[in-house]
Amino acid sequence: MSPIDPLTRRVLVTGVGYREEDDASSEGNVFDSPGVKPNMGSAVALQVVRAGYAVVITARTERKLDRVRQSISQYVPSAEIIVRPTNILDPDSVERLVHSIPSDRELDLVQSAGLSAGGYELPDGNPYLPVDKMPLDLPTLEFNTVVKGLLTIVKAFLPTWRRQSETRVVVISSMSGIRAYPLGYAHASAKAGLHHAVRSLCLELAKERIYVSEVNPGAVNTGFYDPPSVRSAVVSIGRDFGYDYSETGIPQIPPISIGDAAVLCLTSAAHILSINAVARGQFPHHGA
Repeated sequence: MSPIDPLTRRVLVTGVGYREEDDASSEGNVFDSPGVKPNMGSAVALQVVRAGYAVVITARTERKLDRVRQSISQYVPSAEIIVRPTNILDPDSVERLVHSIPSDRELDLVQSAGLSAGGYELPDGNPYLPVDKMPLDLPTLEFNTVVKGLLTIVKAFLPTWRRQSETRVVVISSMSGIRAYPLGYAHASAKAGLHHAVRSLCLELAKERIYVSEVNPGAVNTGFYDPPSVRSAVVSIGRDFGYDYSETGIPQIPPISIGDAAVLCLTSAAHILSINAVARGQFPHHGA
């Protein structure tokens, strides 16, 4: 694999956004404002820019994308950031995205779209449900979002990538894709499907100098674990592995750490197949 010069490349980052409390200010930097938590896509975009790349950031909501762009620019005033609102489940929307990206640099991808990309509501915001309370369509809804979304993006950009000297594709997935746990019927099964989709892409595309990597985080402090229903479910799961988070709180990785992992996959002279990471104090169950 060739040495990577970030100044000659552009990275498309999907799933860029943040969560904010109802009383949080609608202004201010999303990375340091009270009541606002950037998601993994936003953190990836920031760290990729810090590494010297130009970026294209995309998600459904233009307002949030603009705020993330402004926030990154406060840290890196020279950043080249293109905002492209896109529905990654809509092939026509993705095709418009393909044609809107300048061709002056070779293009890499960090696919960070997850639950929110599907535009469906979880019961109490909680995917960790016992089977007797599991909506029948929930597993397939999440599977459709993460697996179809990745396939739609990859098919649209393959002609571009095949013309390039090489391409890096990084998929931000989840430890849920490689380890089972109680209350995980929907979330773990959907992420397991994504995990094997990524592994298949890795094997199929490497021969064409398209190098696919996977980053599997455990709990990440994006606000996803803030609702009481989610906290209660994760406390219950932890106890099954001998960890009591009822007093200590749920150990969570800062989103910036996931950005660092993505940058490593983009810049390393090695083809990194996967990075698995949990917060210190989270049960380090690695799958069986």
